[in-house]
Amino acid sequence: MRTQIRNKAGAELFSHEGDLREALEAASEAGVELTQAMLDGADLSGANLEDLSLRQASLRGANLRNANLADIDLSGANLHEANLRGANLEHAEMHEVVLADANLEGCNLEDARLIGANLVGLNAQGSNLEGVDFSRANLEGANLEGCNLEDARLSQANLSRVNLQRANLEGVDLDGANLTHADLRSANVERADLRDAILEDANLRGANLERVQFDRANLTNACFDRANLERSSFAAATLTGATFHRANIERVKGLTMPPPSE
Repeated sequence: MRTQIRNKAGAELFSHEGDLREALEAASEAGVELTQAMLDGADLSGANLEDLSLRQASLRGANLRNANLADIDLSGANLHEANLRGANLEHAEMHEVVLADANLEGCNLEDARLIGANLVGLNAQGSNLEGVDFSRANLEGANLEGCNLEDARLSQANLSRVNLQRANLEGVDLDGANLTHADLRSANVERADLRDAILEDANLRGANLERVQFDRANLTNACFDRANLERSSFAAATLTGATFHRANIERVKGLTMPPPSE
């Protein structure tokens, strides 16, 4: 059986003797670029697609569970509702990729690039996201509970209503990010940059916020109850309605406690 891989216009990009998995693995080994390939619903679980170029490909609903996608190029690709649970995406290039409602639970995305990506409703619970570049990405409503995001870049990202409970965000760049209604309970946010960020109605109860920069941030109605804020900075931050019950505010800079609500 010979498998043909075609693009959105129906033109053949690559053909190989064997099934689709074998054809894609052969294309990867041969360094063939499969730009705009049509692979909707493909079952590629466990496939080795390392270094493959799938720029602007369509993989809607595809099964890539436990696949090796290290160094893959998925820039502009559409993986809406795809299953990538347990996949290895280390160093993947996914600029402006669509992963809305996709399952990336337990994945390794260390040092991947998802700049400007559509990640609305993404489930990446328990994944390794260390050093990932999410700049300007839309993660509204995503589940990142328990993820390792150490040194990740999330500047200007939309994280409204995101679940970051117990996540590790040490050293994360969240400059100008939108975390409205975000859940950061018991998260480790030590040394993070949250300058000019929006955390209106965010829940940071019990979080470790040591040395975090909140300068000029909008913290309206944010909950800092029982949080560790030692050596953090709040210069020119908006704190209307924010609560700090039993929080550690030792050596905090620029914090003017808001008046108690009536």
